[in-house]
Amino acid sequence: MRGQNVAQKLLQRESGGGHRAELQQAASQHFIDRQPALWQEQEITGKLASALSKPLDKAFAAAWQDDHRLLVGTKSNDLLQWDTTAGTVRSIPLPAPPPRQHSILETVWGACGIHSVTVNPAGDMVATGGAEPADCTVLRLPDFAPVQTLVGHIDWVFAAAWVSDRHVVTGSRDQTVALWSIPDCDSGAPAEQYKGMGTPDGLHRKFAGKVRDVKYDFDSCRLAALSTEGCVKLLDTTRNLRATRTIELTYNKELVCMEQQHDLVAVGSMGHVTLIDPRRRAGELRAVASPDNNEGVRSVQLTQHLLSFGTGRGQLFFYDLRANAFLPTQPVQPPEDCVSSGFFGGGSQHGGLPQLLQQPAVAAAPAVSVQPPPCHLQLGDGLVVHNETYYSHFHGMVIKHACYAHIWDASHSRLFVCGGPLAFGLQGLYLSVWH
Repeated sequence: MRGQNVAQKLLQRESGGGHRAELQQAASQHFIDRQPALWQEQEITGKLASALSKPLDKAFAAAWQDDHRLLVGTKSNDLLQWDTTAGTVRSIPLPAPPPRQHSILETVWGACGIHSVTVNPAGDMVATGGAEPADCTVLRLPDFAPVQTLVGHIDWVFAAAWVSDRHVVTGSRDQTVALWSIPDCDSGAPAEQYKGMGTPDGLHRKFAGKVRDVKYDFDSCRLAALSTEGCVKLLDTTRNLRATRTIELTYNKELVCMEQQHDLVAVGSMGHVTLIDPRRRAGELRAVASPDNNEGVRSVQLTQHLLSFGTGRGQLFFYDLRANAFLPTQPVQPPEDCVSSGFFGGGSQHGGLPQLLQQPAVAAAPAVSVQPPPCHLQLGDGLVVHNETYYSHFHGMVIKHACYAHIWDASHSRLFVCGGPLAFGLQGLYLSVWH
């Protein structure tokens, strides 16, 4: 592409001088900032769906197992492994639910499927939803041998987060967060709820609302839990999951997703992404208004200086936290003479950097909508099942797939995106890699 050719010419021109390292760094940063405008969609929905004998429905969660294999959890309670190199897919069997002391709450909504897939730091275990939606199943990698099914919640498990290689936290619709100790893969010892001082019944922390997400940051050793009561609670894993702080959210409608990176927490709601710095007395830093504010923010990611979030209508937005502005998703052609125009210096208005769409910062106040709406990546057609719900309510309509999850690979050069129809009862699936 033209921007890449210009950068290569500049590097060749300065190869013998002392500015080569500076130019390489600037060119690398330029490509990172321009990534959304350079990506191409590789949709694999049809390939994966046809490779399996049973119908699939709505991919809710995903995780990179390694550099070339992906794990995907669906509403139909399938755990899929997709090999991006070989182009193959297989369904991972889940162990049968073990006996339990407490009955599971019955619901008219049926099964919820797998809402969480997460690999531990060592890469030798994966925690995911169980055959019973109220359980969390831990499998050994890479052979997926059952390690333990964590039984204790009485309602759907919405989230799981590793806090060490052998400890995992789960959050459930039963309004509790639990910490579990997992045995070594080859020890054969049973896992049990982690026993803490003063908690003879196991380490549970009760919330006033349903727990929709939990995230742990290994740099700050901070565990955050998102509750439908309209807050983020910071929990201490070394002190019986004691809540060290509760941060009330200004935008607290449809809280379904959260991400944490270092000292920044991002929470998605119906019309905003709220950014929180837990170190500050006033936790909320600002709120980024979602241009697609009718269907809610369904997934959110933080990677370096980039905030990305997916919506219920399948729109994926990218927000530069340094510039407080959205990144464009259409290429901006730079002039030929980038050196004279200040392309790498950042001081010229005519450089090849993306023309950022500015949005004023909002600190605990209503966010300002962006006019005109910023560019975005739109999820593809995917698969929509023409069932009774479709013919009764959606026949002839264009169905947009909600972006339920999007995750970067380790190099940040590939973005896996998955989802399905937002409407209840409407079955479908969307899976793709943007690269």
